[in-house]
Amino acid sequence: MGFQGKNKQLYIDKEAISVLNLAQEGLLYPAKKLMNEVEMNEVNQNGMYKGQSYPCPFLLSPSGKRNKEVLQNAKKGETLEFITDGKKSGSIIVDSVFKVDKQERIKKIMGGDFASKRIKEIENRIGELCINGSYVLEENEIITHKNRLAKKISTLNAKNITGIVMSVSPLHRIHEKIIRDALEYSDLLVIFLLKSHNNDSIEYSLRLKCVEFMIDNYLLKERVLIIPHDDTYLYAGQNRMIMNAIVAQNFGCNRLLVGENNKGLSVYYLDNEVHSIFDSLSGLNIRVKILPEYVYCDVCKTLVSIHTCPHGHHHHINYNAESFIEFFRLGLLPPAMLVRKQISAILLSSLFPHRFRNLDRLYYDILPSHGIIQNSGEEEFYLKLMQLYQTTSLN
Repeated sequence: MGFQGKNKQLYIDKEAISVLNLAQEGLLYPAKKLMNEVEMNEVNQNGMYKGQSYPCPFLLSPSGKRNKEVLQNAKKGETLEFITDGKKSGSIIVDSVFKVDKQERIKKIMGGDFASKRIKEIENRIGELCINGSYVLEENEIITHKNRLAKKISTLNAKNITGIVMSVSPLHRIHEKIIRDALEYSDLLVIFLLKSHNNDSIEYSLRLKCVEFMIDNYLLKERVLIIPHDDTYLYAGQNRMIMNAIVAQNFGCNRLLVGENNKGLSVYYLDNEVHSIFDSLSGLNIRVKILPEYVYCDVCKTLVSIHTCPHGHHHHINYNAESFIEFFRLGLLPPAMLVRKQISAILLSSLFPHRFRNLDRLYYDILPSHGIIQNSGEEEFYLKLMQLYQTTSLN
């Protein structure tokens, strides 16, 4: 009996469940269900689905020997269970099972970006057989976020709704500038905060804490909403930008912000006008605003666009996230002109908990006080330490 039960089970991971969730809630529209073989071939050949550009077919082709055996023996009309991390995560009623060309599938997912670090991982997780049919899932977090956004739009009577997809790993001054500028022309700004299923340099909960701190303390928080956005295999290659636009549009955004230095954007200039991958798309009703690359100029003494600053790149400080992460890996405080000191304090106190053997002594020896010495914790210690870095001599 147990063996028969396993013949009715498909083992799929959280990334696949996440994508199925998106489609179930209409966020991959016009794809509202798993595609069949005819639809798969149509998208592969034309890059179109129901009158709209669509970069890759919406398919479920789980890898693994056991999954292959289950699909080979599946009959139309029978129900198969989804198993994720040892628990039932949903079920599907079989309509059809068909073969998929793995190399063609990878090509469509990657959009030609075969230099991606994820290509080997994606190759290993794609099976040779696809299943098509109606499905249900045990849990659905996305509907909660859809309802939050709908309520916010209604409350604000928002017409201009801007979306931006960010990882903010870590949150730095350029992120703050982009968000502030976006609020100038938006009734509502939706930050789709990337949530990876792989190991993050800075985990999602910590990045969320940093963004929430900035919004609560330095922005008109009633006009900003954070929505977690799973970084799945659908967003692995150059198609990342297109899929982001589709999801943002279906959430209700009418504008999407994208940085011109994003690898998947394929930016080029023609007749002094910026063009991108979005110029070749049809059927999308979301406006895409391409943001210039910003730097700090030590002559201008402020954040500037590389297209408007007259000074050479040797005067520019680039905001490279990987470099900032190296600061935090080493337990160092980056300069406040790069990362807001409160954000650095949050990150370091979380990444290096209980770092100091005698924090009371440090408070007493090196921090100024007005009377009673009080240990306020590591986060506050980093903030006061940053103030010492900014102290100058009168001589």
